[in-house]
Amino acid sequence: MKAKKKGKKTSPVKSNTDFKVYVPEYMHSVFRTNGIAPEKLCFAVHTDMTLGGDFSDVYVGVDKENLYIVYGVEQVVKVDGAKRLVSEYLTHEVVTHKLSDLGELDTENLLSTCRLVSKKDDKREILLLFTLGHTGFVGKMIKVTKNIGKGLEPLFEVRVEDNLFCKECGTRYPEPERAMCAKCTDKMSIFFRLLSFFKYYKGKVLACFLIMIALTALGIMAPIVGMQFFIDEVIMNPESRWFTRVGAVVLIIMGIRFLTTGLNVLYQFVLSKTMPWIIYDLQVRIFEAMQRLSVSFYTSKRTGSLMNQVGRDSRNIYWFFIDGLPFVVINLSMFIGIITVMFIMQWELALLTLIIVPFAAIMFRMLMRMFRTFHHKFWVVNSQLNNMVSDSVNGQRVIKAFAREDEESRRFGASSSKQALIQTSSANLAWTAFPLIYAFMFIGQVAVTVVGGMMVINDQITLGTLMLFLSFLAMLYGPLEFMSAVSNWWARCVDAAQRVFEVIDAKADIEEPKDPVKMTKIKGDIKIKDLWFQYEPAVPIIKGMNLEVKAGKTLGIVGKTGSGKSTLANLIARLYDPIEGTVLVDGVDVKRMPLSLLRSQIGIVSQEIYLFIGSIADNIRYANPDATVEQVVWAAKMASAHDFIISLPDGYETRVGAGGQDLSGGEKQRLSIARTIIQNPQILILDEATAAMDTETEGKIQEALNKLQSGRTTIAIAHRLSTLKDVDSLAVIKEGKVVEFGTHEDLMKKKGEYHKLYNIQLEGLKVISMD
Repeated sequence: MKAKKKGKKTSPVKSNTDFKVYVPEYMHSVFRTNGIAPEKLCFAVHTDMTLGGDFSDVYVGVDKENLYIVYGVEQVVKVDGAKRLVSEYLTHEVVTHKLSDLGELDTENLLSTCRLVSKKDDKREILLLFTLGHTGFVGKMIKVTKNIGKGLEPLFEVRVEDNLFCKECGTRYPEPERAMCAKCTDKMSIFFRLLSFFKYYKGKVLACFLIMIALTALGIMAPIVGMQFFIDEVIMNPESRWFTRVGAVVLIIMGIRFLTTGLNVLYQFVLSKTMPWIIYDLQVRIFEAMQRLSVSFYTSKRTGSLMNQVGRDSRNIYWFFIDGLPFVVINLSMFIGIITVMFIMQWELALLTLIIVPFAAIMFRMLMRMFRTFHHKFWVVNSQLNNMVSDSVNGQRVIKAFAREDEESRRFGASSSKQALIQTSSANLAWTAFPLIYAFMFIGQVAVTVVGGMMVINDQITLGTLMLFLSFLAMLYGPLEFMSAVSNWWARCVDAAQRVFEVIDAKADIEEPKDPVKMTKIKGDIKIKDLWFQYEPAVPIIKGMNLEVKAGKTLGIVGKTGSGKSTLANLIARLYDPIEGTVLVDGVDVKRMPLSLLRSQIGIVSQEIYLFIGSIADNIRYANPDATVEQVVWAAKMASAHDFIISLPDGYETRVGAGGQDLSGGEKQRLSIARTIIQNPQILILDEATAAMDTETEGKIQEALNKLQSGRTTIAIAHRLSTLKDVDSLAVIKEGKVVEFGTHEDLMKKKGEYHKLYNIQLEGLKVISMD
């Protein structure tokens, strides 16, 4: 069975149903040819393997009753009578599963592949096999089937944007995380949106444009006075009072010059009072938008580019509006004004001038495209060099440990030579092409000179008019060259603006509730109900977890690395939202609590420590900016940090963070604990809080934390089980589930997972003590 496959256009399609669906258009013909109505499907995905492990083009669709799997091969064929190749789908098999017969759908990761399985009662059926790259879309399909089973809208809480291809033209996006197509983006709408930042500076912007128009008028007037009037009315008129007329011309030229200089100074003054503040507004908008974004945004691949979006991209926009747009107005006005004056004075000669202009513009345009290619190549190689320098600086210990200095120098030299070759090629093109273009433009001047000279001889025009035309012709080439070059600046500005507006328009995954529960303080009761969470689609970290801790009690959480301990802490603080289930604090879903209240009442001491650039005192009082010096010192003493702080050169005013004092891991961790102590939270989460400390310091910190925990709900996460012996209860987490719960004594008596972990650590400590 064959099905013609249309172009790969991946936008969601409308159907006859009353709910949203996602069935890429290029799949329609495949489903329809095999008796499956695509308009009735809720969701469809394209995978790549058969159950036997052979590569294939597999299309999976689901409606409200069935799951369809179409196996086949897409092949390229030559159509009779056509001068092009087309793709054709050859169906091998169609499998239909009733959703009512299927059990719980889940994915199982293998070495390089993954499979979709159905589990019902004691039966387990493998439905689909695919490579790992398709796991995300299959995970979304699982979510769709669950929504159908619950009677919800199929795409409820399912993100179906395809970030690989443009939904309008099918062009692949240059960056998958930035779903913006250069072809289809409405550049003018972006430009007008940029102009919206000028609305608070309308008067100054209007003044700038009026000054630019005046400068243009003076620029056109200068050659008329200094060339035509001077030649025709002074030099060529011996009967006139020569000295008087020369003096008048000189005074007029000097007046134009001084007026032009004054207007330029005024223009730069007004511009310097306007543009920096417009960019300030833009940068603040970007930074404020970044603060609203959720933690998940910062853990994505895009995080490294955010600094560039605040700095480099806003500067690109700034320089376009400083060196680009104003001079576009000036040069465009100059071009139109000169052409107008030339036609008024002598239309035949003006027409001859215009014949040369399009050829010059085309050559400049072609040259700029070639330079843009060189700029892009240079940017790519320069990025590689910057990455190599960054790696070398950050990885010096590894480089020296493996004696790889010479190899790193060789790699850097190879990339640097590519950059030199690109610069050489670009320079050679410039030094060759521009003289040729100017030579062609000179031919145009020669033609105007010859024709104009004949007209002067025949008394059709005056000598001053001819010299004015030649002067205007030279003035025309400047705007032509500039308008050709500004296209590159324009493209760079639009690209930067796209990235900037992408951040500004981004919506946070974690948002303030629309109708928050009115609360002023929390007691600290925490209850986890049927909690599910995943960072990557179809790879759950928390799987149906249930857990409870009463206010004022201490819960210890243990488990192997990757079992979901730290993830649970993030969910309680609502740094992430679960995909299913609820986190209750004092019986209220955290999604309905004001974020400011929730996070002000939860203090987290994480194993991942970050100190801001600033003094030690400022870092400690970060959670409570109004804290006094006495409170800062008290918190530092509680965290056993006071002694090492006062031994530093500047004590509590010692600068830390990037470029500041180099502190040890234990010292940083104690400052982090002091920062949480001064916050005075009602719920305390200790995520490996003493992991980087020696035994003596750990004992002091533990004593301080015991005092801090009094009257507070505490969740202590630790690999070192000896630190959790005195907690009120213990939860053992394995593969995202609570497998054991109870006190230390109870769990030791059970001789289960906790007993196993405890004995392993105990044996390890014995071996260390023997050494």
